[in-house]
Amino acid sequence: MNPPSPPARSFLIPDLCQPATVLFLLLISVLLALDFELYADGLERFDWIGLGRSAAFILWNMLASAALLCLLRARIARWPLASGAACAYALVIGVCAASNLGAQALLGLLRFGATPAPDSWWLGRDVAIAALLGGAALRYFHLQGELLRQQRAGLDARVAALQARIRPHFLFNSMNIIASLIPLDPERAERAVEDLSALFRASLREGSATVPLAEELDLCERYLRLEQLRLGERLAVQQEFGTLAATLRVPPLSIQPLLENAVYHGIQKLAGGGSVRFALRQREDSLIVEVANPLPPDAVAPSAGSGIALANIRDRLHAIYGGRARFDTETGPGSYLARLTIPVEPPR
Repeated sequence: MNPPSPPARSFLIPDLCQPATVLFLLLISVLLALDFELYADGLERFDWIGLGRSAAFILWNMLASAALLCLLRARIARWPLASGAACAYALVIGVCAASNLGAQALLGLLRFGATPAPDSWWLGRDVAIAALLGGAALRYFHLQGELLRQQRAGLDARVAALQARIRPHFLFNSMNIIASLIPLDPERAERAVEDLSALFRASLREGSATVPLAEELDLCERYLRLEQLRLGERLAVQQEFGTLAATLRVPPLSIQPLLENAVYHGIQKLAGGGSVRFALRQREDSLIVEVANPLPPDAVAPSAGSGIALANIRDRLHAIYGGRARFDTETGPGSYLARLTIPVEPPR
């Protein structure tokens, strides 16, 4: 049986309808027109009117080509590399040829009141320039599209690897909870196993880099229920939830480790236990998550035993949101606070 052939590469074109791209095309058009006029007339006989005509003609060709490529982008992306590149290249040259013929016809009407025969040399010059510059531009855009695709693939792999590092840590601590329940209350231990299976169905599910906030809060509730079975009255939870949009999304397993850190390095080390403050509030452009817990008097930095988990959260936030997300911690006299600031807009 012959091995399957690798899929054909497609011709990638970035989204040329973005405002930043249009501004870039405008700037390039003016610079190209300036280069042509300087080469043709020099500084002494520089023609500002000629610069305006050249810039308008070049900008029209660039914007018309970009608009057509933007409309056909999804279709060209499904074609093989050679077919997509040939189609895009022919489109750029065709736009330039049509623009040249249209400009010659318009100038003929304005000067002579009739449409003269097109100047083949003028047409050939513009088509040759479009062929050279258009080919270079399409090559650049294709390489940029390939780079963006590789970056997205690398981001997905990085997020998946970082998320996978959480799972053994979470499993180890959860199994300790169940082990401590078995000799004390087998029925509760059985219910805890069922609760834990529901937790792992959610945490091990393959999916996108973010999940609805409601799913993450359900995971937190299940975890706290397991911990309250183990710690009993020693663990109290104070929830302060503001008004939250139903469409909020967060990275999976980004809030639960903060609660785990608060329980294991705060409440568990206090003989009388304590209260964990779990607060959520939404600003216009961000979701703020705060988890605060008391510390024993002789406590060292609470992140010393959980540095991997907290560093993992930082890494995933940076991988998904770049510099737009923050993770801060504050240690005070007998207290510890972890704060997540997550953008509410879609991740990059």
